[in-house]
Parts: sequence; structure tokens; C-alpha cells
Amino acid sequence: MGESSKFVKLLASNDRKTREAALDLLKKYLSSKSSAQLSSEELKKLWKGLYFSMWFCDRARPQERLAESLGALFSDTIPLSRFADFIEAFWTVMIREWPSIDQWRIDKFYLLIRRVVRHSFIRLNAEKWNSKTVDEFLSVYEKSVLSGDQKVSVALPYHLCDIYLDELERVMFNTTDESAEDGADEKEEEDQDEGAENGSKDEQKKREVMEQVPLSKLIEPFVKLSKDAKLKTLREKCKNEVLDDSRLKEWGIVEESESEEEEEWTGFN
Repeated sequence: MGESSKFVKLLASNDRKTREAALDLLKKYLSSKSSAQLSSEELKKLWKGLYFSMWFCDRARPQERLAESLGALFSDTIPLSRFADFIEAFWTVMIREWPSIDQWRIDKFYLLIRRVVRHSFIRLNAEKWNSKTVDEFLSVYEKSVLSGDQKVSVALPYHLCDIYLDELERVMFNTTDESAEDGADEKEEEDQDEGAENGSKDEQKKREVMEQVPLSKLIEPFVKLSKDAKLKTLREKCKNEVLDDSRLKEWGIVEESESEEEEEWTGFN
């Protein structure tokens, strides 16, 4: 208990250097065997400290770097045995603190959520989409941010509807980061020449990737929300932004509607 409290105090410091040093120490601690001794409550306390490290972080570039660093805790730091507990701690803190986030800070926390989702998928991919790990991951989401509980600010599941497939696609197909697109215009003609030749190979590679990813299972929380959420706008958001996304048809996991006027989502193949 004392160890986590010590980290929280340093992570929540309003001094940038203190926060950065504390985060470096925390990474070493979480990747060590000692982290196995942390209770779920202690992990939540740690995430409260990490939440405030983002709270105090100013300016866009430092916020982007910090969000990436915090997201990477899920993909390359926390032991697999604590992966689900760490996700649960994150969402517990975000749900609890969300109502207190003002309009000037909201964007950086949206960014943090995106990075956490991305790095969670990176970890699942690194674990070859192990069935038990995926089930634990989804179970946390269904019990927290995607539970439909009215205590959860609707902005949180809305945001997940907006980013979930984007981040899944990014990780599945290893698409380049936005910053890696600099100079793309210079290669456009060369890429076009090679495009026809490589097109079929790319499609085959995509099919092979999709065979390894439990896509239907990963979408299931949104299927449940689209049917069971008490809030009509949330049901519609899940359907319009996730279940009706054209990529699901491209990936072969959603049946085409027999009628354009059909309102019910028709489910998985």
C-alpha cells in the first residue's frame, strides 16, 4: 500500500520533471515481479496518479508524448497476468473522474483513451489474440465503459464507438502512424507503378491477418449495447458507428441486410 501511495504522490506532482521521473520509476516497477503483489485497489490508486499526470500536462506535443507513454504501459510494461486488472483500474478511474474534466482538458483525455485502446490491441496482437486474454479484455469493457450503466458518462462509450474500429484496423494491418506520412507525395508515382503488382499480395495478406483475429468476438460488446442499452441514442450510436461500418462487411463478419429499410442489425456470419 505504501509503495503505490508513494508513486501516486509523485505522479500527481505539478512539477513536470518530478512526474516524468516518477513515470520512469513506475515503468520499471510494473515490469518487475513486484507488480504481482499489487492489489486491484492499488492499481486503481496508481491510475489515479497517472490521471493527474495527464491533468497537469500542458501543450499539445507533451500531451501526445505522455498519452503514448501511458498507453504503452499496456503493450510493453504490465505483465500479462495483470493486463485485465490494469485495464479495469484505468476505466474505473476514467469513469469516476470524467464528470470533473473541464472543456479545456477534455481533448487530451480523449487522446489518452485512444492510445490506451490502441496499445491494448497491440498487446492482444502480440499475444496472438489468445482466447483467454481477449475474453478477459472484453469482460472488463462489458462491465465498465461498455456496460450501458447510466452512471457511465455517455461520452465515453460514444468515443469508443468513434475510435474502436479505427484502432483495431491500425493494429491488425500495421498501418503507419500519421507522422510517417511525411514525404508520401514524392513516392506517389512509384507506388502507383507497383500498386497493381502488389495489390493481390496485399489482399491475400489481409485475409491471412483477419483469419488470426477474433473479429466477431471483438465486436460483441457493441452488439449487446445496440440491443440492451437503456439510452436510445447509445443504441443508435453503436449501430451507426460500429455495426454499420462498411469495414465489417469488407472483413466478412457482418451479413448484408436483405432490405435497405430493415432496422435490426442482422448479426455475424
